[in-house]
Amino acid sequence: MTDVEEDQRRRRASEIRSAALAYVRECGRRGEVVDVTEFALRRWPRDGAVKRAIMTQALADDIADGVPVVDVWRRFELLGKIALHLTGASGYQALYDILERNALSPGFTATQIARWVSEGSLAVERAAEILGRRYQRNSRPGE
Repeated sequence: MTDVEEDQRRRRASEIRSAALAYVRECGRRGEVVDVTEFALRRWPRDGAVKRAIMTQALADDIADGVPVVDVWRRFELLGKIALHLTGASGYQALYDILERNALSPGFTATQIARWVSEGSLAVERAAEILGRRYQRNSRPGE
């Protein structure tokens, strides 16, 4: 591989990483999962269909890997339910597992969230959103 080819690979990888973070943050701002293809079309409007399709697939793969998702989630910029959906994780512990596998420090732990709720510095509803659960006030078990 030539230096030029290696440079292009690094540039593409850097662009995909940047695009993945931007995509996840957009999901966080909207509060919903954004269509990756539509995002890619807005991100790379001048690229040809073939190149954009390759970049879109690389973007989807990077998002599915979970690193950009948990990176944004741990900064409180993404609801837990969206993080779970994007990564295919079954629960918040799986998100922590992604952080651990990739040597990323968590922004918070479930224990910290519980303490913040008990101290009154974090609403129960917001804690549930962070962890990807739906909070229902005055609900009884089994309802």
